[in-house]
Amino acid sequence: MHSASLAKLFASLIAILGPAPADSPKELQLKPGDQIVAIGDSITAGGGYLSACDAVFAADYPELKIPKIINVGISGQKAEDLLPRFKKDVVDKKPQWVTLSIGINDVWHRLGQPHDPKVLERYSENVAKMVDMAQAANIKVILLSPTVIQEDETQEGNKRLLLYVAAEKKIAEEKKCEFVDLHKMFATVNATKPGFFSDNWLTSDGVHMKPGGDALMALGILRALGVPDAKSAAAPAAASN
Repeated sequence: MHSASLAKLFASLIAILGPAPADSPKELQLKPGDQIVAIGDSITAGGGYLSACDAVFAADYPELKIPKIINVGISGQKAEDLLPRFKKDVVDKKPQWVTLSIGINDVWHRLGQPHDPKVLERYSENVAKMVDMAQAANIKVILLSPTVIQEDETQEGNKRLLLYVAAEKKIAEEKKCEFVDLHKMFATVNATKPGFFSDNWLTSDGVHMKPGGDALMALGILRALGVPDAKSAAAPAAASN
């Protein structure tokens, strides 16, 4: 994605969403040289939202020398797949931060069956264990809620996702880590989609991201790190000069 286009996407999304949530950090949370590791499924493996974050860090905070985010996303994975590799792929890399994005496949791959509370319970347990592992190693955690399954809140996938979003929010409150409600952000932006726009506009297939979806995810992370919206919207444009 060209950096000037990214700047326009950020500006458009911020205009729709309004100010960052009141509980967002008011000061930049990053320290010089802070390493971020991103773990997740195919959405993370695609890397678009991570590249957008990298662009803002490089343009806005060059003096901090923030290294590129380490991407350890693997397509098709669920929370139960992330847990066994969390030590090797996250803890052993000794980052200062980890973003944890998981839950879409936990719901999407099981839409053919009725909702199973035991599946949700195991998901919650697995996410909580990963947060515990990270915090025990002094790694700060940003929990990214699942995004969307189709750009329509009335779809069954999105109805079920709300339970997983709530589970993550509860974990974040109990363990005092950052939580980004990406599902709410996507729903807010999708509610503004023009009537003549019949196709997806944030995702390619209802799940995997187009540039707009990647920018939206990146904005959620940047806000959780205390990056002001004005800097997010201006930085990519500055980077292209």
